[in-house]
Amino acid sequence: MGWEPTSIVIVNNPEVAKLFGDETRRRILHLLTHGEMSPADIVKETGKNFSSIVYHLDLLEKAGLIAKTRTEVIQNKIQPYYRAKAWSFHVSYNLDETLSGDEEYQVWQDDLTRRLLEGLGAYGVTIPKEQKQKAKELIRTLYILEKKEYEEQLSARVKDLGLEPHVGKTLSHMLSHMRLRADPEYAATADELYKILRAANPKL
Repeated sequence: MGWEPTSIVIVNNPEVAKLFGDETRRRILHLLTHGEMSPADIVKETGKNFSSIVYHLDLLEKAGLIAKTRTEVIQNKIQPYYRAKAWSFHVSYNLDETLSGDEEYQVWQDDLTRRLLEGLGAYGVTIPKEQKQKAKELIRTLYILEKKEYEEQLSARVKDLGLEPHVGKTLSHMLSHMRLRADPEYAATADELYKILRAANPKL
């Protein structure tokens, strides 16, 4: 392969961001961030039919999210291989309002918030039914604020020192959390959510 993926790509184009609303495309991108794969490889991993995978690969390639890395001739057929163009993709917080009318994108975002809420069960937190909607709203607000700050830290990087993806991502998160501690809206939202969580599990 003649190129290596960049560490993180911030997606600012709403038409490209819409592609993330489809679960199959998200799965394909996830697979291709870990290494190059052919359509046949992806079919085996996802259980989807070949024509569907080729269709999604074509959309992702045209959007600049993936690229062909090489081709092989297998059983007299040319088999292309693909790789994601970044180790991680970050859909800009600016697009949340822009894509508020896109049903598929909003279903994805709502599902993410739901999974974050349900994931609290792993920490022994079961939020009462009457407080679930409020907790979801608070989680969503914190998520957007953290996305915004994280994106700003990524944009503030002035030098490319060839940081390993994990190192760059960890540093961006650390710097983001330091700044968020001084954000009154973030602090108030976090305190309100923490009260709900503590009421559900006093050991937190």
